Amino acid sequence: MYRHFLSVVIILTSLFFCYSFACAILLLDARNEGKNSVSTFVQSPPDLIVVFTGGPKRIEFAVKKAQEFKQPNVFITGVHEKNSVRTIMNPIDPAETTDHIELDYTARNTVENVVSTLKYLRSNRGLNKILVISSDYHIMRIKMIFSSLMLEDEKFEFFFTPVPSDYLSFKNIKILYTEVFKLIRTKLFLIYWDQKSPIKNFY
Repeated sequence: MYRHFLSVVIILTSLFFCYSFACAILLLDARNEGKNSVSTFVQSPPDLIVVFTGGPKRIEFAVKKAQEFKQPNVFITGVHEKNSVRTIMNPIDPAETTDHIELDYTARNTVENVVSTLKYLRSNRGLNKILVISSDYHIMRIKMIFSSLMLEDEKFEFFFTPVPSDYLSFKNIKILYTEVFKLIRTKLFLIYWDQKSPIKNFY
């Protein structure tokens, strides 16, 4: 009985450490992507900044980046239908001009965020270097989806800047651990998804 209990404890502990290691890889990858984007855009700004909604401070972070880059175009995907550019910008910077900001109301999840972004890029020529902004735990999954859905002849270059999360908060730790599951689920979804079919109940 004791040996059985000990074996269960060892297995659960091993799984916990493996899962924690996977979480650490997510954050390390996001940090490396952030460093890469900083070095890439030292002398020239991105052609477009894309923000994936769904996490706190993402839009505010993106607006500040746009100001640093002297206002390149900003595409915010996954916006609630009741929001407008002005209602989004007023709490952040009421004096900010909004003619460089465009909203996407169709995306309801990360896969649809990527689909909407690619549609936007394909319909607006000249946007080649794109800076994608989202939460740090989210970056690896976004990269994977872009890699899966881009056409072979497309020359878009994606760079990523993570919005740092506070992992002293239990809520954020829970989100990080859930992200590993979402990453695996998304990979399986992309393998079997017929892109002509709608995406339902996938977040």
